[in-house]
Amino acid sequence: MTHTALFIGAFALLTLSAPVAGSHRLLTGGWLDRPLTTWNHPHGRPPAPPDIPDVAAPAVCNGQLRRPVTAAEQALVKQGWKLFGAVQMFDATQVVMATTGFDDRCRPLGYQVFVYSEGRYAGTLAPTAMNAWTDGALVDVKLVSPTSLIAEFHRYAPGDRACCPSRTATVTYELSLDDAPVIKATDVVHRPACPPAAGEPPPIATPPADTTLGGRRWVLARIEGETVRSGECFIEFNPAALRVTGSDGCNRFTGSYTVRGDRLKFSPLAGTKRACLDEAVRKLERRFHRALPQVNRFAVRGNQLLLYNGDRLLLTLIAQTAD
Repeated sequence: MTHTALFIGAFALLTLSAPVAGSHRLLTGGWLDRPLTTWNHPHGRPPAPPDIPDVAAPAVCNGQLRRPVTAAEQALVKQGWKLFGAVQMFDATQVVMATTGFDDRCRPLGYQVFVYSEGRYAGTLAPTAMNAWTDGALVDVKLVSPTSLIAEFHRYAPGDRACCPSRTATVTYELSLDDAPVIKATDVVHRPACPPAAGEPPPIATPPADTTLGGRRWVLARIEGETVRSGECFIEFNPAALRVTGSDGCNRFTGSYTVRGDRLKFSPLAGTKRACLDEAVRKLERRFHRALPQVNRFAVRGNQLLLYNGDRLLLTLIAQTAD
């Protein structure tokens, strides 16, 4: 069976409100503007992780990591890489993502995408490691066939916000299996990022619908139709920073969100790790955190905030004046 899950899901945790520039951010996208060169070679070896400090809060961010399964993954971990994200496989070809660490908002730093064929190393999809939400950061990859891949990279121009790169670059790769497997970039196409449809006005930084979210504390009232009697679970939105904070009844959490029209998406949430002794509170905490990543649409009706996954109502929250 072909598994072509997108790596973009692995980046759902990334904040969209931070500026592009930063002391730990390296602009690595210049190779996409030049004629493509070959950085992978037959019988090559995976590069060592870059020397970038891992400044993440381990208890929160390292929950994204996964254990090595294959000998190739074990070798990467032994080198110092940390495995995260989904693995794609098509017959004997495998695509693996690994990072050096995370920043203080759980965004991967110094990450790279590795390609293997029958367990043999074929190369990387970029000539250098990347930092999330910077120029040249890989955000999507599709394993089209055992010998063909397509990857998409963010391209930032001066003045672009981290949420909104002005261009994307789509790179096509071919996997050669002659003597030893080697992956090579064969073509790159640049295009505007999410160009609006004909006659559609350009997107604005804070959509009008978002004004209904900020300024109030939204207290959980029902979860998948079941009434919640505890008033300790709540969410508060900060539209100016596109940040969300709240409580699951036991621990406080924070994260980022994106909104456009009635579309709403939360990043995975970083939070405290206080142990809850009440089993009912623990159960609600787990259900609440399982529901939030599934949210992709919202509606405000009077003093109610309704959070959906498609047409399925997940959470109902009641508005209170924020403290």
